[in-house]
Amino acid sequence: MAKKMGRRMLLIALVITVVQVLVFYHYNKLFSSNNLSTPDRISSSPSMQRSIAREIATLKQKYKFVTPSADDQYVAYLGANNVLHVMDLQTKQDVCEANNPYSVEYVEWIQDERVFVGEQVMPGDLELKTVDVPSGMQTIVTRFQGLEPDAAFAKITFSTLTNDIYILINTSSTSALYHIGTMSHVTQVPIGGRFIKNIALTATGDNLYFEDYMGGSFNVLYFDSQDVAHLVKLNAALVDVVGNTLYYGDINSEGLVTAVYRYSNQSGQSALVKTLATPTLAANIDITDAGGVTVDSSST
Repeated sequence: MAKKMGRRMLLIALVITVVQVLVFYHYNKLFSSNNLSTPDRISSSPSMQRSIAREIATLKQKYKFVTPSADDQYVAYLGANNVLHVMDLQTKQDVCEANNPYSVEYVEWIQDERVFVGEQVMPGDLELKTVDVPSGMQTIVTRFQGLEPDAAFAKITFSTLTNDIYILINTSSTSALYHIGTMSHVTQVPIGGRFIKNIALTATGDNLYFEDYMGGSFNVLYFDSQDVAHLVKLNAALVDVVGNTLYYGDINSEGLVTAVYRYSNQSGQSALVKTLATPTLAANIDITDAGGVTVDSSST
């Protein structure tokens, strides 16, 4: 009897271990940067870059969720019949298509080879999955049920170094922030009743920067590893996080960014990067890997 019980416990332990390894493999694969079968691209010429910019602007006039990959190799967009297309920006040819059974309401690239796709299964029921490029294979990440009918994906941010994922889901008046760790465990982050507009995670996963609306103003803050909030700047908009560096904007009375600043969490100091010629929405400002500031003129 003892031997049978021992074998049964060993079998249970083995099954648990296998499941953990498979989940860990999925998240490792999710953020791996070496899984594409396509060859490395040569840096595009200025004329090619202009051609790519024109193509993206044209797609934005026709389709929803037009989202280029960080290296401008691909662009994802939602076509007819709720089909997500991924097009090669140099060849102008689709490399894969993903049929979605539910209404797509969020698209975000994971580095340059996978895409987060957020769907509304029904009001109050949201599903998050990934689409692999170029295979088109879809994998469900998690599902959120029992939410308010108008709940929607607002922003997803992640660290490719730690595999942490943070998911912001908003209604018209409330915010909920969720964290997914390496072993796919989903937890809700306490946000103290804040309405959060935007989030961005540092590469090392130590600080989660966010923009909230409180006391009649938009403000930029960050949660540390203990989920304690720290103020960076009042009357400001979160623009982006590159590596571990925050970029935020001073805003005018209309909520438009007038100047972009770089913030160092270690020193607690800010430095002016660029004053904008025309006040611009934070969503239309891009920060390059080198820390340069560009404005998406197709969205202004």
